[in-house]
Amino acid sequence: MEELFQQLERRIRHLLQKIEHLAESNQHIQQGKRSLAREKEHILTKHKSVVTQIESMVTRLKALEGL
Repeated sequence: MEELFQQLERRIRHLLQKIEHLAESNQHIQQGKRSLAREKEHILTKHKSVVTQIESMVTRLKALEGL
């Protein structure tokens, strides 16, 4: 009976370690996800800025053609 309790205790410890490891992995994944979301937002902001600049250049070029 004592052997069974020891096996059960080892199994529980092992499972608790796995839970701890999975929680840490999940935390890293969530941090990575937030980082990627910030990077995506930054890239979209830059993209919009570049599109605006290009549209402005096209407008100026068209105005120059009209001269």
